[in-house]
Amino acid sequence: MSETPLYNIGMVTRLTGIPASTLHAWERRYGFPVVHRTAGGHRLYSEQDIVRLRWVKMQIEAGMSAGRAIEAVRLLEKQGQLFLAFGPPKETQATNISSPVLLQERLLEALKKHDLNLADQLMREMSAFLSPEEIILDVIVPVLVQIGDAWERGQLSIATEHLASNYLRHRLLMWMVTGPPARPFQPVILACPPYEWHEGSLLVFGVLLRRKGWPVAYLGQNVPLKDLADFISQIHPSFVVLVATIEESALALAEWPKWIKTVGDQPKIAFGGRAFVVNPSLRQKVPGYYLGDTLQEGILKLEALLGAISPVRF
Repeated sequence: MSETPLYNIGMVTRLTGIPASTLHAWERRYGFPVVHRTAGGHRLYSEQDIVRLRWVKMQIEAGMSAGRAIEAVRLLEKQGQLFLAFGPPKETQATNISSPVLLQERLLEALKKHDLNLADQLMREMSAFLSPEEIILDVIVPVLVQIGDAWERGQLSIATEHLASNYLRHRLLMWMVTGPPARPFQPVILACPPYEWHEGSLLVFGVLLRRKGWPVAYLGQNVPLKDLADFISQIHPSFVVLVATIEESALALAEWPKWIKTVGDQPKIAFGGRAFVVNPSLRQKVPGYYLGDTLQEGILKLEALLGAISPVRF
């Protein structure tokens, strides 16, 4: 019986019949089970966790309180007496569906072989068990990084890199335009500054933001600051987010006050990207709000900033 964390919370709910809200409550109140988390912050459970949860559920159904049942399963396991009657999950697909690493490997291999039908099949399988946010953070983002690394090492041709990146880009754009109804705010402009052609992190940021209900105006790669200033004056955004992955574009971004007028007492400009993680000194050169070193941190910081803005009255 494996302790390897493989199963996401949706699969655990399906295999045990325990609602996700109950799992969250047990984790907060009792620290049970001890869950692992993916790079994207999503919970993962092992086969042992599923057996523990099934045993606890059985005791609760027999009349024991949740707290007592959890104490009992811990004591039995400590004494080596926990009878693992249920065995591992029977569904052979569960491991493949629930393990982010395996999903990454399968999707990357399909794209390397130019097998878009298989890639489509994998995306359909993932969508049946994982939320878009889980697919994006735990599968697509790591695959995009691996594609870029393989291209830089000469292990992928430019054509294959373009095919794979554009396939994932189209998926992300689909999620962006099919998000929930937008909140009553002016849109957030998302753009890459001059000389910046790597839009992957900006696109992922936009999808995650849109999935939270924030309206987005996505401009993409290599936007001249003069054109950006004209666009800002036309739509009066809630915020402008600019992402730079290379030093040249980060330094170009530092010139934004020459083109873009500030709104009120503070500039509505936020920025981030790999360039500022690799070289933190660049952050001091760019006026505005630095969103942090990770996508998740950036979303949280921007939402806090947007929360201080009054919604639009229609």
